Amino acid sequence: MENNKEFGKIRSIIFPIYREELRKFIPLSLTFFFISFNYAALRNLKDMFLIESAGSEAIYYLKVAGVLPTVILFTIIYSKITSFLGRDGRFNVVIIYFLSFFAIFLFFLLPSLEALKLNAVADYLNTRFSDFKGLWEAIRIWPLSLFYINAEAWGTFALSVLFWTFANDIISVGESKRFYSFLAIGANVGLIVAGFLLKMVGKHFNLMLGMVLVLGVILLIVYNLFSRDIRKHPELYQVVQKPKKKKVKLSFKESFKFLMKSEYLGLVAILVISYGMVTSLFESVWKSQIEKLFIERGGDRGILGEIYANQSIFIGITTTLLVLFLSAPIMRKGWRFAALITPIVASIGGVLFFGFMIFGEYFKGISAFFGVTPLFIIVIFGLINVTFIKSAKYTLFDPTKEATYIPLDEESKIRGKAAVDGVGSRLGKSLGSFLLTTWVVPFLGGGKIDNVKQYILVLIALVLIGWIIAVKKLNVKFQALTKKVENENETPTNAVKQAEHV
Repeated sequence: MENNKEFGKIRSIIFPIYREELRKFIPLSLTFFFISFNYAALRNLKDMFLIESAGSEAIYYLKVAGVLPTVILFTIIYSKITSFLGRDGRFNVVIIYFLSFFAIFLFFLLPSLEALKLNAVADYLNTRFSDFKGLWEAIRIWPLSLFYINAEAWGTFALSVLFWTFANDIISVGESKRFYSFLAIGANVGLIVAGFLLKMVGKHFNLMLGMVLVLGVILLIVYNLFSRDIRKHPELYQVVQKPKKKKVKLSFKESFKFLMKSEYLGLVAILVISYGMVTSLFESVWKSQIEKLFIERGGDRGILGEIYANQSIFIGITTTLLVLFLSAPIMRKGWRFAALITPIVASIGGVLFFGFMIFGEYFKGISAFFGVTPLFIIVIFGLINVTFIKSAKYTLFDPTKEATYIPLDEESKIRGKAAVDGVGSRLGKSLGSFLLTTWVVPFLGGGKIDNVKQYILVLIALVLIGWIIAVKKLNVKFQALTKKVENENETPTNAVKQAEHV
């Protein structure tokens, strides 16, 4: 369903979708909207439930001991069902599983939470090993922990796997250049709507989870009607066949060995690991301050809803504005400039957050002027930092990272991306939580994140310095490699070898 008619300058910016493509674009956008809405709602709910019932430390024990092994298990199961289920079957099975679990949680587990708590087990473990209190509290409220794990898995499978597999199957190469940016805007609208609805329901978190179930059912209806139309009228969904890419799956050990052989790809992995560590470490302190504010407000659920609602709204709006107005001009200033924005944003936000936390006593007058406590302002600074670093990640970090693969030969590109995803992504997301739960919090902080914020600040600073140095080193190699490939007409394989010695 390709159309060669050119758009005018204004139309090409505002909405470069042909009329006959709306039959594809509208239901695809709705599918993305529903998945993104649920992603934002579940992301907020899982944190709020844990902070309210177990404390912020429990989140990071669950990330290491619960989320990581569960995602690996789900990945194995998903790979098995792909052998006998088609695209529609996989989509329906996965979505129905999640909706079934969330329904069981909402109607059975949550109302019976007090009766289901493992108080005797948790109390005994707290008595014997009090430094690991966060882990024992996660075990105590195991229904909420199961909800946290499944809410995290929704983002991985419904959003990253199911949607993009479907989209890439029905969108041609030509269409993708016009479709994808506007699909992203639709996803951001989902984040914004989820934030506003969370504000509306206030303390009634159950209502928000009910909305997740309702929109999940609508998602299934829209997807299956859309898929049936594709099967019924295949001539209306003709797609230019994309060239098949060789897929390479490397184990963690194989990925690590491959990266050790290439300084270029090793630097790319450092960028990914650094982002994951900085966000994990920073959010650990921020969420501990949210917990303190929650206690300061007398256990008022409303403050949790307000903070997390604003997070979804701010990230959605900021990312949309960056995509529309700033990302392209920034990218035109060069790879290094664009790649440095994310760590610089994280550095500035971190200075404001930790600075006010350390010297907050000197700003009591400012807090009093606005009718709030210094702790509230600390939480707001954290919210602003999270908003900007995640928005920068979506609009600048990801594109610059992907650009580093462009000058590589096909073999290095495929194996390099598999290795970076295998090591960088997995290690970046879990290393920060691993350090917190196995060393910093239990042995230096007596089980509380708030007691070790100065150590976490040092860790964040060291990672940011390493991140910035890696960007500068990678830029030299990236520019040299690009120049060799483009201007000297070297074979990509030789260019890679040369780049590793630049």
